[in-house]
Amino acid sequence: MQKYVEIKRDGLTLRGMLHIPNDVVSQKVPMVILLHGFCDDRNEINFVHNELSQRLCDAGIASVRFDMNGSGESDGRFEDMTVSSEILDAQAMLRYVRSLDFVDTNKIALHGCSLGGCVASMVAGKCKDQIRALSLWCPAPDLVYNLKEHKTLCGQDVSNIEADGCADVEGLKLSLKFYQDACTLDPYSEASLFDKNVCTIHGDQDITASCECSYKYKEIFKERAKCIIVKGAEHRFKSFAFREARIQGALDFLKEELL
Repeated sequence: MQKYVEIKRDGLTLRGMLHIPNDVVSQKVPMVILLHGFCDDRNEINFVHNELSQRLCDAGIASVRFDMNGSGESDGRFEDMTVSSEILDAQAMLRYVRSLDFVDTNKIALHGCSLGGCVASMVAGKCKDQIRALSLWCPAPDLVYNLKEHKTLCGQDVSNIEADGCADVEGLKLSLKFYQDACTLDPYSEASLFDKNVCTIHGDQDITASCECSYKYKEIFKERAKCIIVKGAEHRFKSFAFREARIQGALDFLKEELL
């Protein structure tokens, strides 16, 4: 079953979709929270999060996927969004799923794509006692590090952001506040607090978020991390084979950890 849901976070309404397996009437079920990437929404590129949710549901695992603040149908303006505000969104989602009576609160996983992967890893570190497993697709902590160290964003020069007060990113206004917030963050350090299993899936042709990000997570989490590199895939995994590789890879990992 799929149903539209809303939650509140600091006066904002976050809107999303909840996927519930048919057997919830007889038992509590695991839950996966799906976090989308920068400039995307709860469906993700080519509706890939929608498909992952449906396949998780078929396996007996519930999931929820919200639009982050300032994205999709959720309240807020994109120009007011920061990485820290997305962390607050994800923590609100975690509180919400823990309140659902059909959810096994000992079996909640986080899954994130691109910037959503960076956010998921940081929330996993902050809330490690509430998260069973962490699944990452082309995680992009380098978005934060490149912005704070080089004033670039996904390869785009945004060095005038302090002088102009904003930057034009694909026709959207990236605020000075986003840059200032990024300068205060250390995603790898925050993520390193997480103490359970992790799976990262990355394309070796990704120039938006280098696969070095996944190698770094592997270095941090050591034997608890599985790092799958898909040869030929770029950031958005734009082929039948690439799409299936990342969906099946995440599905296999989440089933192993939650069922």
